[in-house]
Amino acid sequence: MTFYRPEIDGLRTVAVIAVILFHLNSNILIGGYYGVDVFFVISGYLITGILTKSILKGNFSMLNFWIKRVKRLIPLLLVVIICTIVFSSFFLFKPTFSESLRDVFPAIFSYFNFHAYFNFGDYWGPTAENSLFLHTWSLAIEEQFYLIYPFFLFIIHKIFKNFLNTLILVTLISLGLFLYYSNVNSQLAFYMLPFRMWELSLGGVIACITTQNSHLIRSNVFSIFGFSLIIVSFFFAKTGLSYLAILPVVGTALIIYFSSGKDLLGQILSTKIFVHFGKLSYALYLWHWPVFVIYKQLSYKFIHIDKLYIYAFLLLITYVLSYFSNKLIETRFRNNAKTPKLIIVGIGICFMLYSFYTSSLFNIHYPSKFNQQTIYGLRYDVNPTQDIIEKDNPRFFNTIVIKRPTKDQDAYKNEGITQKSHNKKPEILILGDSHGAAWVKSIFKVSKDLEVSSSAFTTNATKPFFNIKSIENQEENNYFNKQQRIDYAQALVNNINDWKIKVLIISCRWENLTPKNKADFEELIQYLNQRNIKMLVLNQPPCLTILGDNNANQFFSFLNIEPKNGFNTMVINQNHILKSNNYLKQISNKYNNVVLFDVFKKLYLNGEVKITYKNEALYFDDDHLSTKGTELFEEDLSKILKIILKK
Repeated sequence: MTFYRPEIDGLRTVAVIAVILFHLNSNILIGGYYGVDVFFVISGYLITGILTKSILKGNFSMLNFWIKRVKRLIPLLLVVIICTIVFSSFFLFKPTFSESLRDVFPAIFSYFNFHAYFNFGDYWGPTAENSLFLHTWSLAIEEQFYLIYPFFLFIIHKIFKNFLNTLILVTLISLGLFLYYSNVNSQLAFYMLPFRMWELSLGGVIACITTQNSHLIRSNVFSIFGFSLIIVSFFFAKTGLSYLAILPVVGTALIIYFSSGKDLLGQILSTKIFVHFGKLSYALYLWHWPVFVIYKQLSYKFIHIDKLYIYAFLLLITYVLSYFSNKLIETRFRNNAKTPKLIIVGIGICFMLYSFYTSSLFNIHYPSKFNQQTIYGLRYDVNPTQDIIEKDNPRFFNTIVIKRPTKDQDAYKNEGITQKSHNKKPEILILGDSHGAAWVKSIFKVSKDLEVSSSAFTTNATKPFFNIKSIENQEENNYFNKQQRIDYAQALVNNINDWKIKVLIISCRWENLTPKNKADFEELIQYLNQRNIKMLVLNQPPCLTILGDNNANQFFSFLNIEPKNGFNTMVINQNHILKSNNYLKQISNKYNNVVLFDVFKKLYLNGEVKITYKNEALYFDDDHLSTKGTELFEEDLSKILKIILKK
């Protein structure tokens, strides 16, 4: 049975520091997210000890247990949420802040894991990373565990008079589900309790083994081995859920069972510094994530400051907030009879803040300082199923969105979206995802000036590559079913051959290519080469990472960037774009029918990205050029197309 063990507080310190370093910069500790798995095992051990002890004594009360859990966890959570909301409303880009408010109640009422699974998808994805309360997914799992676990232990004791055997069975079943679904549906396995139960119940198994190991040599060997497993997972993990999660879970179980204040590891973990941070671990966990997210969304203000100083400051702020909130909130309200009433007041405050910041009283828009944009991405999108733009979507605020006419509904399986010159067959074919769609208007203008017909087969949110060697073997996606994708591929092949096109122009978000995309891309190049068709590849423009998926005009106004007679520029690291563009350079060197059109070079000079020109924004969002942005390249496009078409 459990009792206070300082080495477990020390183990909490290891776990929370790992999580914090991972979230600060994943390159520092690539597997630091496994600190959450360590917490799960510790929670399972401690809660099982508390519950089994009271059940065996016959004084178990589910209501009292839940009240204690609520008083222990919710007051500080509410304080963090309220402070985060108020602070963010003053400093964050208002549309981003407004979007984050949808995460408030899932965080408070412990269903954030469901919310994240259905709304964010990948934990490592950009949508999830911008959430101010993403980290509460793990708290939601624990709260759901606390909700059902007392019933479970109570029932199995009534039936079997034994906890251990059933907990072992539950652990094995849940582990099996985890291992299976890690491949089948890794996000489901990541976010949901049934697939995490084995971590919590393994802690319960250790709690039910009544005698702790007392052999000193064995304690040293197995506790250090367990710690080694945890450290290995921290340093050698990969992005995403994997079987490696077994290492920190087993390692934690070994430490809990074998370590004590007598062995070497137990003595280290029991030192004052480890125990101190362990007691602050809940506060540290709650505060660190919103602090880091707010910094990342304001990072453009600190671009000239050394990252080490910034990291030190963020860690200091996190510690100070955690220390005082632990003293003023956690400790005081844990055993306070008035805590339930104060929790209701806190939830009421959250509701009022939510109501105000989502109402018309809080204007999320900024006075526009640049000319209104006209967006043609949907107009030149051949997807049979198009995204519907919600009326109040802040991404499209103060923009004119040109929609695709009904006549082009079936363009994907016919001639694409075509612009004819003198009723001639197209000599230019345009492929691409949403990046390609952003270029079509400018390319159509150039081709019209050259008196050449063109056709666009650009597909928003869908890579244009397909299995050209087996037309019947196409994959469905969110916008095409399988047959529609086959029709799209067949139409492309037929048109390439029937029209005898001279050049295929392609533009994509190249940084997101999968190995399958790259293979299909090269197959397409080879297919065109056999027919003496040139491919003009438009590389990726610089990415304004600080914008995220937001309206550039609005964001520039938020940054107080004013129109001027010339270019406004911004210093933003472009290493990830340079990497993908280098891949395209290698492709152009490999195939003699590939011509590289360098979009990046014209917009990036001496480490600075050109973002506006006079009264025009050159970007629509972080990675898509605006219509005015593509117009900058029309003269260069005309020159290179003249050469290719003449040949």
